[in-house]
This record gives sequence, C-alpha cells and structure tokens, in this order.
Amino acid sequence: MNRLNAILLLIVVVSSWSVVTSTHVSRKLYSDLQKEQKSAQQLEVEFGQLQLEQSTWGAHAVIEKAAGRLGMHTPDPRQIQVITSRGGA
Repeated sequence: MNRLNAILLLIVVVSSWSVVTSTHVSRKLYSDLQKEQKSAQQLEVEFGQLQLEQSTWGAHAVIEKAAGRLGMHTPDPRQIQVITSRGGA
C-alpha cells in the first residue's frame, strides 16, 4: 500500500508541476501577444501617417512650388523630343 501511495503522490506532484508550467507558459505567450498587437497598432498608425505624407508631397501644387524654388520650368515645346520604341505597338 505504501508503494501505491508513493506512486500516486509522484503522479500528483508531476501533474501539479505540469499545470504550473503550462500556466506560466500560457501567461508568457499572452503577454508576448499583447506586446506584438501593440507594436502592430503603432505600425498601422505610422503607415497611415506616411501615406498622408506621401499624398501631400505628391500633390501637384507642392511639386510646382518645389520646382520653382529649384529654378525649374516647363521646357519650350520645340525642346521636347518624343522617343518611341522600335518594336512597340
């Protein structure tokens, strides 16, 4: 009977230890998931800001203003040469 009790006690201890270990791992993984979700949300916000900035810098008026500051102007139509590909349709 003592041997059976010792085996049952060992099984209970091992089972309890596995419950504690799996609970710890589960909490750690959940914590990591929360961190990654927060990081993903910050990246989405940054992506939205970059898209807004891209659309702002791509606006025709902004490009015209920057070109004017650089001394650029529209070329005379006589200076424009159109090059086509030989095999193109």
